[in-house]
Amino acid sequence: MAAMMLRLLLLVAGYQLLALLWSGPSPGPLVRVLAVGGMLACLASLELLRRQRLQAAALLFVLLNLLLTSVAYGYWGLRSQMQGQLLQLLPVLVAGALLGRRALWLAAGWLCALMALGAWLDAAAGFYFPARVELAVRDLALAGFGVLLAAFVLDQSMASLRENLRIARRRGIDLARKRDELQLEMQEKERSREQLVHALKIENVGRLASGVAHDFNHLLALIMGYAGKGRRSDDPAELKAALSGVESAARRAGAVTRRLLDFSRQEVARPQLLDAAATIAAMEPMLRQLFDARVAFALDTAQVRCRIHFDPAQLELVLLSLAANAQQAMPEGGSFRLALSCPAPGDELHVEVRDSGHGMSEDVRRRCLEPFFTTKPSGQGTGLGLAVAANLVEAGGGRITVESAPGQGTCFHLWLPARPLPLA
Repeated sequence: MAAMMLRLLLLVAGYQLLALLWSGPSPGPLVRVLAVGGMLACLASLELLRRQRLQAAALLFVLLNLLLTSVAYGYWGLRSQMQGQLLQLLPVLVAGALLGRRALWLAAGWLCALMALGAWLDAAAGFYFPARVELAVRDLALAGFGVLLAAFVLDQSMASLRENLRIARRRGIDLARKRDELQLEMQEKERSREQLVHALKIENVGRLASGVAHDFNHLLALIMGYAGKGRRSDDPAELKAALSGVESAARRAGAVTRRLLDFSRQEVARPQLLDAAATIAAMEPMLRQLFDARVAFALDTAQVRCRIHFDPAQLELVLLSLAANAQQAMPEGGSFRLALSCPAPGDELHVEVRDSGHGMSEDVRRRCLEPFFTTKPSGQGTGLGLAVAANLVEAGGGRITVESAPGQGTCFHLWLPARPLPLA
């Protein structure tokens, strides 16, 4: 609206200047006064518009131009104004339309009244000449119809524009609300995902606890043995060696508990560049704790020289979930193998997790990565372990596939984006 008013004022000011220049070398004083008054009205309205007072600028422009037009029609009549009437009256109607429907029709009514006054003056000047009276009536009819038609078109156009603006504003509000709802939904989904990941970590911590307890029994036995050895000996050297052994065993116990606590802590994912071989090799003690002596455990990193962009805690979670699934598939023992390879060096890391368990039917294999799908009895499984693992792999830009058949074990293939290790 402000841009439209600005252009209107500039055009009218230019028209008034040209009218003054083309009026001849010696225009009448009233012509000069009206032209200068029209330009001053435009300049005053431009100043108000510069101060961002659109309504005041439009109102001032309409009132001043109506007053100037009243002087012109009252002095010269209607007939002398017919030639430039459109250029004089249309800007007033446009500015009135910017003020609203009521202002538009009040301006149109004022202009029609001025035309009637001008027609009366024309008819009065030739009252005894019927042809002049008839010409004045015809001019009034044509000019009045033109003003009313222009007012009607502007009224309908502005009403349509306001309706479209109202619809656009309402749709904008609806879109903003939908956007906010979508953002809240995405945040809620992300929170749910983090909670599922944390719940699975806690579930795996429970599985690890038995292995940790087994390790602690060995460490406590070592501590008790060193303590007993130191108590029975009077040799300072042997006593010092016993204390050193106690300290070493206690330090190993602290490392085990710290590892377990770090794994169970709920944190936001922090992907980082990891040396694939070194990182997975460091997980071997934790993975071994899931299996008993009846399971042959093998880890082959092949010393692959590549890096992956992954959260180390989430990588542990993925491999622990696959290992836990393998352990449950081999209740009477078997073999578990985790192997790494880089078919295309520096491009993709292949992680193969294979067990010799009871395997899965084709229907179970197709659905094993679905959330909440489980073949375990009620209360013995959530159906989230493999689903969360697959989700984490896909979130890291990788993919996971499953090979299995009844009685032939299961093999999970993980493919993760990789890049080569820098040359030493």
